[in-house]
Amino acid sequence: MRPLLSLFCLGGLLISCGDDSSSSPEPLELSSSQVVESSSSEESSSSLKLSSSSEKSSSSVESSSSAPYVEKHLAWQYLNPDVTYKELVDKRDGHVYKYLEYEGNFRVMAENLNYSDSVSNPNLVGQTWCYENSLDSCSKYGRYYTWTAAFNVPPSYSEETYVFSPRVDFYSTQGLCPEGWKVYVIYREWQNMLFRGFRGKHLCALKGWDSDVCIDTVGFAALPNGRYEDGQFVEVGETFNWWSPMNQEKTTAHMGFMSADGGRHTVMKSKTVAAPIRCYQMLSRDACDEPDNPYCGHSSAVSVESSSSESVESSSDAAGVDVESSDSEEEIDD
Repeated sequence: MRPLLSLFCLGGLLISCGDDSSSSPEPLELSSSQVVESSSSEESSSSLKLSSSSEKSSSSVESSSSAPYVEKHLAWQYLNPDVTYKELVDKRDGHVYKYLEYEGNFRVMAENLNYSDSVSNPNLVGQTWCYENSLDSCSKYGRYYTWTAAFNVPPSYSEETYVFSPRVDFYSTQGLCPEGWKVYVIYREWQNMLFRGFRGKHLCALKGWDSDVCIDTVGFAALPNGRYEDGQFVEVGETFNWWSPMNQEKTTAHMGFMSADGGRHTVMKSKTVAAPIRCYQMLSRDACDEPDNPYCGHSSAVSVESSSSESVESSSDAAGVDVESSDSEEEIDD
């Protein structure tokens, strides 16, 4: 009898070891009914899990518990306290995001998108992850999406070029963003409209980086989320990575990189790599809202949105944003 029990125990140990060796976390996909917005007291009292071991232990509790996950808005702990933020409620799941408004008509989220309802949106099935498989990490870094999930197209387009129809320019792609918001593009494209002369240190959050140079001038509060590639999370704590709609080929697409110490570039990455996205909104501005604006009352007045888009398009053409090789990188100089 004892030898038999020993064999059962040995078999259990072997099975456990096999489970622990799995390198790829399971995608965490939740319907809107499984996530509950926290109260303000819960938001302010949330403690950030800094170690990967604590995040892993919390993930096991989250995945095994039948109770809804209470959103803690951990990203809000990294916002610039000297900046006034506004709030956006995503009508799809009730998630609340902080965003900054610049020069009256440019709005951009101060945190990465954290939308995961794969029941309502089947394009997300198996295409989105949380860092270390922890929902708390998604509350901090946002979700990591494959290219197809980020732009809300079927996964089959990870191996073929997706043609936006009718023709949608890179600065007006909604993707997975809430209604009325677009997918944030590449850092350089905003230099003429928003980030004039800025480097990485002007946009990275005041804390949360492996560097101490961040000053977060406008409150963009970028965190070093890194990316999910080849079954593992890489450069977390070192770089802010995000998907951009600017360029794509059959199996690769444009991804933006930013480090706190100033390095910024773009690179073509496999569409199966997962990275966060941010969303922005450009509002048309009435010329008559500005005192002494010469365009007030003229039918030829051009909205800020269209004129900004034209400047973005012309600047990208001049700079040659198309990347032919999947290994090529484009350094961005101020």
